[in-house]
Formats: sequence, C-alpha cells, structure tokens
Amino acid sequence: MCDTTVDNSLNNIPLWHKRDTVFAAVTLIYSVLFVHLSIFGGFNAGFTASFFLLFALTAAYMLRQRKHFSVFTVFCGLCSLGFSAIFSVYNDTVLNILFFIAAVALYGVFVSGFFTAEKAPSPIMGALNTLVINPFDNITAPFRSYGGYRKEKNFKGINKQVLIGILLSVPVLSVVFPLLMSADAAFEGLILSVFSGFGIFILKILLGAAAAVYLFSMLFAAKNGLKAKNFGISVYNDIKTLPPVTAVTLSTVLAAVYLVYLLSQTAYFFSGFSGILPAGYSFTAAGYARRGFFELCGVCGMNFFTVGAVMCLVKRTDTAAIPLSVRATSTLICAFSLIFAATAISKMFLYIGYYGLTRLRLLTSIFMAAIALLFIIMILFMYIKRFPAAKCAICCFAVIGLITGFCDVDRTVASYNVNAYQSGILKELDVEYLGYLSDSAVTYIAELTKSPDSSVSDDAFHALYYKADDLFEINGNRVKFKTEKDPAKYNYSRENARQIIKKNIKEIIKAEREREEYSEQALDFTAQTDYLNP
Repeated sequence: MCDTTVDNSLNNIPLWHKRDTVFAAVTLIYSVLFVHLSIFGGFNAGFTASFFLLFALTAAYMLRQRKHFSVFTVFCGLCSLGFSAIFSVYNDTVLNILFFIAAVALYGVFVSGFFTAEKAPSPIMGALNTLVINPFDNITAPFRSYGGYRKEKNFKGINKQVLIGILLSVPVLSVVFPLLMSADAAFEGLILSVFSGFGIFILKILLGAAAAVYLFSMLFAAKNGLKAKNFGISVYNDIKTLPPVTAVTLSTVLAAVYLVYLLSQTAYFFSGFSGILPAGYSFTAAGYARRGFFELCGVCGMNFFTVGAVMCLVKRTDTAAIPLSVRATSTLICAFSLIFAATAISKMFLYIGYYGLTRLRLLTSIFMAAIALLFIIMILFMYIKRFPAAKCAICCFAVIGLITGFCDVDRTVASYNVNAYQSGILKELDVEYLGYLSDSAVTYIAELTKSPDSSVSDDAFHALYYKADDLFEINGNRVKFKTEKDPAKYNYSRENARQIIKKNIKEIIKAEREREEYSEQALDFTAQTDYLNP
C-alpha cells in the first residue's frame, strides 16, 4: 500500500508516496551509473546497458499507472532500445550522434504515449512536452511534494543534525589527514591510492546528481500528469491565416517551373530537343549521373518544407478541412517531388556504378528514399480524414534509421567497393578512402592485402597500419597489444578490427617499413636529381 500525504492540490503539489522515496534514490544511483557507463565509457556497450536500465526503471516506476499499451507506443519503445543497441556493435561517431537523438526522442514518445496517449495533440509534441517542457517547468515539484510529506509525517531534524556533524568534521580532517600521512608511509600510500581518482569520482557524482534531478522530475511529472504552466499549444490554431488563393498561386508557379524542367530533360534522349543543350556539351552517361543529384535533393527538401508550411498555415474550411484547390496543387508539387526523388536516386545508382560508393552517396540516397516516403504520407494526409501522419512518419524514420544503423554505412561502403573491384565492376579503387572509414571497414581492407595489384595491396597494408596505430601502441617493431578491460567501453567492430590487425601485425609493420624505406629512397633520388639539374 502506498502512503500518502495531505491533499496539496490547492498549491498544485502532487502527493508523495513511499515508493517515490525509493525510486528517487534508485534514480540517483542509476544516473551515476549512466554517467560512468555512457559518458565516461565513450558511448559504447555501456550506453546500451544503461539505456536498457532506463527502460527497466521507467517501467518499474510507471507500471501501476496504465495497463493498456498501444501498438505505436510499444513500437517506439522497442525502436528506442534498438537504436541504443547499435552503440555496442558499431562505432560510427557521426551517425551515432543521430542515433542517440533518435533513441532519446523515441523514448520520449514512449513515455508520453504511456501516460498521455489521449491528451497529446501529436506524438512529436507529446515527446517535446515529456522530455523538455514539463520536466524543467516542474523541476521543483518533487522537492515541494517531499517537503509536504516530511511535514505531514512530523519528521524530526535528525538528518539535519547528522549533516551538521559531517560538515564540522571536514575542517578537522583537513588537518588530521596530512599529519597522519606524514607520520606513516603505509597510511600515506593507502590514502594516495584511494584518492588518486577522487576528482573523477566526484565529477561522476555531481553529473549523476544533475542527471537524476532532471530524470526524476520528468518521471514524476509524467506519473502525476503535471503540465507546463507557461506553455500553450493553442497557438497552433491561431497561425492558420494563409489565404487559399496565395497557397494555390505559390504551388502553381512552382509546378509550372518543374514542368518546364522535366520537358528539358528530353534533350538527353530525343534529337529534336538537342538544341537546348549548351554549345559544345558532350553527353555521357557518367556526366549525366554526376550532375544534378545533390541539387535535386535540395529541391525535394525545399518542396517538403513548402508543402508542409502550406498545410500548417492555410485557412481551413468550415469543416476544418484543407480547401480542395490547395490540396490539388500541393499534390501536384508532391508528385513532381516524387519524380525528382526517383530521378536523383537513379542518377546516384548510375554514378555509383562508375565511381563506387561513399558515405555521402549512400546517406543522401537513404535521405531521398525517406523524403519520398514523407511525400507519400503527406498526400495521404491531405485526402484521408484522421490519417495518423505523424505516427506514420515516426515509424518510417525509425525503421529506416534502424536498418541504416545495423547495416552499418561504413561496412556497406567498404563491402561494395571491394567486391565491385574484385569482380571487375570498378576499374580503380580508392584504398586510402577506405582507411578513413570506421573500424567496420578493416575486414574488407584486409582482403585487399592479397590483391595481385601491388599498389592496391601496399595501400591496404598502409591503411591497416594507420588503423593499428590507433588500436595498439606501436614503438618501432615493438607492439603492445591492448584489450578493453572495461565492459562499458566494449564495441564489437573495434574489437573485431583489433583481432584482425593483431593476426596480421607482422606483415603490416613489415610492409609499412618497406614503404617508408622506398619513400626515403625516392626522396633522396629526387634531391640528388634536383642538385645535378638545377
């Protein structure tokens, strides 16, 4: 049974329960663990473990509140856990930042749907309220509630007296400790060993305490249905002031320009339109593929924000529907955008076939596929009443993000380029570029060391040496092998790369020394040639 305090509803102070005391302490312990496992663990396996613990803490604290879970809420929670699992498998720093944002955002949608499924105007707004607005606006609510609880229970000042005693002992100990350390070497060694990492320990405690205040305020506000006092969502209806005629005119002008653009593309395929190409222009498949992809990405992005703004700002009819003329012209823009997206993706596939795959080419292709899905969702939203556009968009991006994360961009890039080169699809291979990818590429770079082309194998050995210099301590021909002893810092890709390089370390160092000697000889020969032929 939960113990309650007096009714503080007049002061908008929620009731404090005994289980709140327990979970406040557990939240502090968890937050310190999160700082240790995630921040000081480099956001590897420790982040995955701490994020799963966060879900366990949330479920334990909130389980009595609701017994029904929507499929969408469960889906967001599972996807959030999926994004956190990527951190223990791959170590792509740039993408992991995006995956971290996705994991936290989906966690916010999960918590919001857990408690306020019927109250939030949209999952995105619900997550924003849950993660940002409500916790900070109600950050003092747990303290005020606990203060009322202590006053109701007539707690004496014992804790306060103990705290005063501890504080008074600090100046005494500051004098006693140095004297005892000077008196005995064993005690001095003990104290130095204990306090060698004391500064880092205190920092972890302070960061954990700050995180605990935020986290418990968020959970406390969600559990008790607290809302921000200084934030209103009603302004959403006040911004719908764009006249339909303006929206239709804007969309019509854009559609006319896009129609002219599509007609101009026939110049590449029909001789009757060849006169519109620039003088001296030589049409090649590679040239066609190289030009226009990123520009079309920009056009699609601009169209998405334009149509989205029109949907949000245009005046509605008496039935709160978007005027048919606005929907028709906006649909036309969406249709043109889908054509542009398909054209851009086809250009990129053609370009990849000529020049290989890179991170940018792969990520922009994924972006175009995602934005094409958004345009389809937008069209459905315009014609289907009560269509859950926000939920569909979140689900699509969550699935695309998880596929991108677990397929691993760097591994995909390295795998495609190496396989395409070995099969003869690519005539040349930029091994140096592969060396700049994350540890996932090491497996495929190692395959290139057996290439019959000596220049490729030499570049592969050099790329592996570049990786080895990060993963091991190399001093001349002496190598100090390192294994990650802290489980929080474990990462599968990094450990796999370390094992591959360790297996071939002698050949890697030998090839690098030969490369350096050859470079020095070439430099000496160049210097002598320059001296003899000034």
